[in-house]
Amino acid sequence: MQERFQAAGVGRCLAILLTLFVHATSALGAQDTANAAAERHRRAARKAEAEYESLARRLAPATFGSGGGECDEIVGRFCLRFDTGEPRPVPPEAPRVVEARRNAVETLRRAFAAVPGDLRIAGSLVRYLVEDGRPEEAVAAAEAFAWATSDSTWKELLVAFGMHARGDDSAAERRFAEGIARLPPEEARRLERVDVLLAAEERRFYRGLDEEGQRQYERELWVAADPLYLTPGNEARAEHFARHVWARLLSQAPVVYGMVPWGKDLDELTLRYGVPVGRERDVSSWTLDVRMIEHFDPDQLAYVPERLRTRGLGEAPLPGDPSPLENPRARSGYAPLTFRRLLPFAHQVTRFPAGDSVVLRVDGALALDSVALEGGAGRTAATALFVLDSAYVHVTERRERAASVRDTFFVSFETTLPPGRFVYSLEALEDETRLAGRARYEVTLEAPGPGELALSDILIAHPYRDAELPRTRDAPGLAPRALLIVQPTDTLGLYAEVSGLADGGDGATRYRVEVSIRRTGESGISRAVRWVGRTLGLVGPDTPPRVSWTGAGVAGGVEPLAVDLDLAGLKPGLYVVQLAVEDLVTGQRRESQKAIRIARPDA
Repeated sequence: MQERFQAAGVGRCLAILLTLFVHATSALGAQDTANAAAERHRRAARKAEAEYESLARRLAPATFGSGGGECDEIVGRFCLRFDTGEPRPVPPEAPRVVEARRNAVETLRRAFAAVPGDLRIAGSLVRYLVEDGRPEEAVAAAEAFAWATSDSTWKELLVAFGMHARGDDSAAERRFAEGIARLPPEEARRLERVDVLLAAEERRFYRGLDEEGQRQYERELWVAADPLYLTPGNEARAEHFARHVWARLLSQAPVVYGMVPWGKDLDELTLRYGVPVGRERDVSSWTLDVRMIEHFDPDQLAYVPERLRTRGLGEAPLPGDPSPLENPRARSGYAPLTFRRLLPFAHQVTRFPAGDSVVLRVDGALALDSVALEGGAGRTAATALFVLDSAYVHVTERRERAASVRDTFFVSFETTLPPGRFVYSLEALEDETRLAGRARYEVTLEAPGPGELALSDILIAHPYRDAELPRTRDAPGLAPRALLIVQPTDTLGLYAEVSGLADGGDGATRYRVEVSIRRTGESGISRAVRWVGRTLGLVGPDTPPRVSWTGAGVAGGVEPLAVDLDLAGLKPGLYVVQLAVEDLVTGQRRESQKAIRIARPDA
């Protein structure tokens, strides 16, 4: 009986083992089939990618001999040239190239459905969707990959890449941070470092810092590089990390004819200027050799300061000089998606002493472009003045809604600050067409010492003519000019404030004012128009006073100085308007000056 039981038990075990063997064999067969199918999808996707990459180069428009000339910079195997004139239109893609990319997208979708956790497939799919202008689909694909993969780093980086492509930089920054935090420390630092964006001297300074110093430098750099403080997130910093993702995805693309293998030089160019937005085949007129010319986005601006510590952001340029954002030879460039276009914000900075503090006043005017004007009048915008300290920490801000007056937004902000070195950022973002304006520069604020005569900057305004002269900065008759480029037939209204005048013994002050204007050369003028809160020599014979008067005021108060200055007879060029005040009781003298440019009549 016992033997029969044992035999029966062994029989049952054999039956179970046989069943398990059959099931295992069947599962292995199914796995082999799935693997084979996945591999077929991978090969099909790779073939479709290669077809697109090849056509993108073979069908690029041909030019003859346009790629000659010396290189402005050599980056590894590549010759970099800057378009310093009017940029040529970027050649459009051929219809067959667009069709090939979309075919690659569909082929990659099928492969992605078969192996959703494969980074190479998912990365290529997300990349081509972004290139095809379909960022919402790119985010959806990246999120599906994040659900399917066990790669905790790339599931964050790929989603962040897609979010940045659709202009959601605030969310993208959070996902980039989560992904980078999961990288090995050495790899994380490679993504965070900014060496490649810096000028040679600045790069040496940066590399000489310890790691803590470098991290502090990076924090300050990205605050300074943030295109607009009005928008959520830091578009420039998000773009930097997105370009690292671009570099990784592009390095995995199939190498086809007319394409060089990925290397450090392409890494550098991608981090500095992004991905090309157009290509041309340059055919030599003599040898018929073909060189590939790739164009970067011509709308990029120089948001990242190349010399933050060795030079700083610098003070506002002289009237008529270009904005540093428009530097055609900038080491890097960006074109954020969160606004349509950014224009330099015409503005005037005026500093008024206020005891042991200084009132910083900024008057600006942003003219609407043709796109914003298409919708007619009545545009509205968010405007603000942001002030940061010398360590790029936000100190204060002033915000207001603005409505356009005819074709221009006019703004005026004041804020009281202690003496020191600051950065101000005057910004506007028009609501409907997303036109933006920005002026971001350094300014030094100095307060006079006890018992010293205090004279403000000159505020250049529209003329008062027969109207009552303003007695305060908020007087309705005071209309500041934001653009200090004037016509030779113009008359300027000048306004300034003086305080600290001595009591003449009868409770009154007595002073003399001289206003003059002189033409000056371009070099060295930036220093000449800085804050003058110190005793200077008398105005020389080459700057005869154009206007002078004596006045009296109440001791202990602030005395307004206002006058019209006729520019008739002056030739076009750069000029310095000078206002000097002499205390007739003590003999103390202070001088303030501001640069203007008289335009040519036909300008």
